[in-house]
Amino acid sequence: MEQQTHFFHALSNDIRLRIVLLLAQEPQLSVCQLVRILDLPQPKVSRHLAVLRDAGLVSIDRKAQWICYRLGEMLAPWQRKVVEAVRESLDDSTQYEEDRRRLAEVHRLMRERNHPCAPAGRDPELEEAAA
Repeated sequence: MEQQTHFFHALSNDIRLRIVLLLAQEPQLSVCQLVRILDLPQPKVSRHLAVLRDAGLVSIDRKAQWICYRLGEMLAPWQRKVVEAVRESLDDSTQYEEDRRRLAEVHRLMRERNHPCAPAGRDPELEEAAA
């Protein structure tokens, strides 16, 4: 029962749940991409990622100076089903839709700038699109 307790505790926070849902949609995201998508400070995102990592929900890959996160490879089938069920239940969520829109925007910026992560700091294009 300890595994289930850690799993549900990790998902009980809205920021961590948003991260997991993004990673369920996207195979890998860097910390800087998550910061842009969630519109939160990097230390806060990193703290939540540490909780998810400790619970086994995410794992890391290093790509040069960037750390990329993905859903944990060792997630049990029941855990993947829970994540998918939650994702399906959020089709009418404005927060989930906003996160997906920001994810698409981050991808666009990455393609345009040929860079694994959009530059640090606020991007007027993202802020304008969010308004």
